[in-house]
Amino acid sequence: MSNVGYTETASGLCSIAKLILAYQRGRIAANLDCDNPRRDVDALREGRMRIVTENQNFNRLYAAINSFSLSGVNGHVLLKGYYKPKDLSRYHCNFPYLVLASGRQDSAVQKILDDVKSHMIDPEEIALLHNIFRSRISNHVARGFGIYCTKKEETVALEEGIQSYDETKRPLWFVYSGMGSQWAGMGVSLMQIPIFAAAIERCQKVLLTKGIDLINIITTSDESVFDNILNSFVGIAAIQIGLTDILKAIGLVPDNIIGHSVGELGCAYADECFTAEEMILMAYYRGLVSIETSFIQGSMAAVGIGYRQISKFCPPEIEVACRNSPNSCTISGPSKVVEEFVATLTSRGIFAKEVRCSNIPYHSRYIATAGPTLLKSTSQVIATPKLRSSKWISTSVPKEEWSKPEAAYCSAEYFTNNLLNPVLFEDMLHLVPSNAVMVEIAPHGLLQAILKRSLSSTCQNFSLTRRESPNNVQLLLQVIGRLYMEGYQVDISALYPKIEFPVSMETRSLSQIIEWVHNQKGRMCRYICPERNYTATYEQIVCLHDDEYSYLKGHRVQGSKSYPFAAALISAWDTLAMTINKKRRDVSVEFEDMTFYNQPQLYKDRVLRVTVSLQRGCGRFEVVIF
Repeated sequence: MSNVGYTETASGLCSIAKLILAYQRGRIAANLDCDNPRRDVDALREGRMRIVTENQNFNRLYAAINSFSLSGVNGHVLLKGYYKPKDLSRYHCNFPYLVLASGRQDSAVQKILDDVKSHMIDPEEIALLHNIFRSRISNHVARGFGIYCTKKEETVALEEGIQSYDETKRPLWFVYSGMGSQWAGMGVSLMQIPIFAAAIERCQKVLLTKGIDLINIITTSDESVFDNILNSFVGIAAIQIGLTDILKAIGLVPDNIIGHSVGELGCAYADECFTAEEMILMAYYRGLVSIETSFIQGSMAAVGIGYRQISKFCPPEIEVACRNSPNSCTISGPSKVVEEFVATLTSRGIFAKEVRCSNIPYHSRYIATAGPTLLKSTSQVIATPKLRSSKWISTSVPKEEWSKPEAAYCSAEYFTNNLLNPVLFEDMLHLVPSNAVMVEIAPHGLLQAILKRSLSSTCQNFSLTRRESPNNVQLLLQVIGRLYMEGYQVDISALYPKIEFPVSMETRSLSQIIEWVHNQKGRMCRYICPERNYTATYEQIVCLHDDEYSYLKGHRVQGSKSYPFAAALISAWDTLAMTINKKRRDVSVEFEDMTFYNQPQLYKDRVLRVTVSLQRGCGRFEVVIF
C-alpha cells in the first residue's frame, strides 16, 4: 500500500486490504514511487521477483503476505481468492429492509443510515450490516435504525431513529391481550414475512381437520367473520403465535410474560408449555364450547373506573369480569341488567360502553356450565401438563395461590379456571418494574391505554401491530428498531432471505461508512523489550574454586572429574522454581522421558558454562554445557 505510506503495526492489515481489492477486481494495484528498485537483491535482479509498477491481471489464486513492522509486530498469512458474481434476483424480498446501527456518537450512526439510502438496496450489503450489529459493540453509546424500500429505482427511508444508549439492561415483558383485539384483515400484511407465514401454515393444517379456514379468517376484509366467536379466538391465537415466532427468531427473550384473559394462551406458548399446534387447538376448543353451550343472554361492558370503586355499587346480578387497572374494568352479566347499569353509569359521567362478546358473559358465574366440557376437550390437547416457569405471571389465579398444583402447571384445569373466573390483570401490574419495556403481542394494541395509565412513566410500551396502521409490517419493523435502541440485541437477518456467504465480490466495501472519533487517543501495540513469555533461560558458570561448586570434585568417572547428570537436573529444577517465583525446596517435580548424552569433564583451570532452556507451557527442557 505504497500510496498510504508506512502504517507501522497496521501494515499487515493494509496488505490484506490491498489483496482483497485485487481478488475483487481481478487486478493487482500498482505500487507508487518505486522507480528505482534495489539491485542488490538477486531475486529482483534475476526477475524471479518483481515489484508491480503497473496494474496487473491477477488470477485470484493463492497469495502470501509478509508483514515486518519496526515496532515488532510481524506476521505471515497465506490467502486463497474467492470470486462470486453479483446476482440480486436470488434474494428477492416483499417487504422493506430494517437496518440497525450503533456508533460512538450520533453522527456515526447517521453516517451509516445516510449511506444505505444513498444508493440502490443491495441485500448482500445489508446482510453484512446485520452481521456487524447483531452483537453488542463496546463504547457504542449511540444506536439507531432505518427502514428502507425501493421506489422508482431509488432507495427511500420509510422510518429512521437515533438515540443515546446508556448500556442499562432493562427488563423485557411480553404482554398478550385477548378478546377485542381482532379485526378484519389483521394478518394480510404480516403474511409477507416468511416466519409468520410458516407459523400460520402450521396452524392452518391443524384447523383444516376441524373444518376451519384460518387463512381466510385473518385475511378477509369481511367484518362479519368475527360474528362467530370461535373465529375470534383462533384468529387472535394464530396472530400471537406468528408474532411470537418472529420475536424468538430474532433473539428477543422476555424476562417476564403476562396475559389478559385468553391472552394467557400466548403466555403458555412463549413459555414453551405449548407447541403452536397445541395453542391453536386450545383456542379452538375455547371457541367451540362458547358456541355449543347454552348460556343466558349476556353482555359485557368496559367501564372507566376500577374494581374497588365499582364493586361498592355494582348490582348483584353483575360481576366484575376483568380488573384491568385502577381506572378500568370490564363487567359481565345478563344483557338487560348490564344495559341498564351502563345507562346509569353514563348518566353519572362515568365512561361505560358495551363490548362485542357474542352475547356471552365471560369470566362470570353465568358460564359455569361450560367448565366440564372445556376441561374434557382440552385434557385431550394437554396430555402431560408442564410446569410454568417463573417468567409467566398468572392473571387468572391470585398470587397467594400460585404454589398450588392447579396453578403451578400449564394444564386443562388452569385454562378452564382462566375462562370461568375474573381476570386479575390490575393485581399483577404491581409486579412490573419501573424501568420495564412492555411489548404487547396481539392483532391490535388493546391494552396500550391501560399500560400507559397504570405503569410508571419511565416504562416503555410498544404494540407490535395496530388496527389503524396502514402497514403492520412497517410498524413491526419500527418497534424492533426501537427495541434495539433501548439496548436489546437482535439478529434481524432471520426475517430476510438467507444470504450465502461470502458475498459476491462486487459488494461494496463498508470501510467508508465508519466514523472515527479523532479527539480520543487510541492504544498502539508495541514490544517494549525482547523478553519472551513462553520460554525461560538460566545460565550458570561452574568453577571448582567456588565454594558453591567445590563438592563436584568428588564426582569421578573412570578416574576423571566430571559434571554429573544429577547436577544438570538440579539446574533444570532451579530454572522451573525461578519462573514461578518459588524456592526449589517448595516445588515438587517429576522427570520423565529424558535423554542423557555426555558428562563433560571438570578442570581446575577452566570453567564450565551451563545453559538451561525451559518451555513453560509443556515443561520440556534442555541443558547445554560447554
